Amino acid sequence: MKPRQAFEGVTADAITAIAALFDSEAARQAFDLPNDDQGVWEVHYRAETGNIRVLLWPAINRIDVTVGPHMWVVKGVREVEVIEELELIARFGADGVLTVALNGQVVLSATSS
Repeated sequence: MKPRQAFEGVTADAITAIAALFDSEAARQAFDLPNDDQGVWEVHYRAETGNIRVLLWPAINRIDVTVGPHMWVVKGVREVEVIEELELIARFGADGVLTVALNGQVVLSATSS
């Protein structure tokens, strides 16, 4: 894995890099969208704060993150960045950012305009 990788949207390569970041394998889910041959992928990781579950929807550039009882969903992901041994960064909309760190900390930042 490269120290820092960037991908345009939720791609197969981005999914592979995210799985490597979390020292896991991406598992294709039994469900998907109609007429979607890309599938929905899950990466699971046990962090300091609890289990991290990342669902990746490449057909619609969507990422769902669950840590414990908390959940974040971002749509329209335009860029995914993976920083080795640190975090996943998803940029969406005009200036929205979702960050998921290896320790389980999640930060979501977006503006309404």
